[in-house]
Amino acid sequence: MTSPQELSDFLSSVEQRAFKQAVYVVRDDDAALDIVRDAMIKLAEKYGDRPAAELPLVFTRIL
Repeated sequence: MTSPQELSDFLSSVEQRAFKQAVYVVRDDDAALDIVRDAMIKLAEKYGDRPAAELPLVFTRIL
């Protein structure tokens, strides 16, 4: 089980990299920011109870 602090730390650690990946794909900063935020919300809502070791793979798939 992932604690709320672990989830928060994970999302903070991947935010910049995920944004850069999304900008590279969609070529629009605003759209990329929306995509990353939606992916973070979905991860927290649907997969927040998974073990912390699974979060990187799940987040990448969502993104």
